[in-house]
Amino acid sequence: MAYVIEHDSSKCDGCLSCVDACSKAHNLPPKVANCRILEVQEVKEGEIIKKFVYFSCMQCRKPQCAEACPTGAMRREAEVVILKEEICIGCLNCIFACPWGVPVFNENTGKVSKCDLCIDRVKAGKKPHCVEACPNEALKVKEKKAPAKKAAAKKAAAKKTATAKKTPVKETTQKQETQPSS
Repeated sequence: MAYVIEHDSSKCDGCLSCVDACSKAHNLPPKVANCRILEVQEVKEGEIIKKFVYFSCMQCRKPQCAEACPTGAMRREAEVVILKEEICIGCLNCIFACPWGVPVFNENTGKVSKCDLCIDRVKAGKKPHCVEACPNEALKVKEKKAPAKKAAAKKAAAKKTATAKKTPVKETTQKQETQPSS
């Protein structure tokens, strides 16, 4: 099952229970976790409203972190970018390559860590640590749906149009006749 962790910011009070649970479950140092809660401000009708948003790995289709990994420890498997800690050498290339700043260095192990959506827990019928720990039910596992037929057809049509535009056009040249000068 392809899934994402969905966050409802209207239920989140910024308690950081999710971050703490993640940190403990992955043996990370204090204040380091594979997910984060960011405090943001929204202005509504002139009033500043504080909100909290959940942030973790974007599970990129073409992960730059994985491309930068010299051992193949960081890689995409199906829908999830995973890290095989046993072959990670702690070089930090993935940390510098990730445009989102997601991978973190675990000083307890000398290796890198990142969110893998707790894929092994979900396969076993459990919730990810962060979801399970949220007292306000602001986090939940949501199955990713395959694109609707209409959207897929629209994408195919757009691709066909783009291909047609790339087809080279034959250039024609006209011979210019020169008149003898008198």
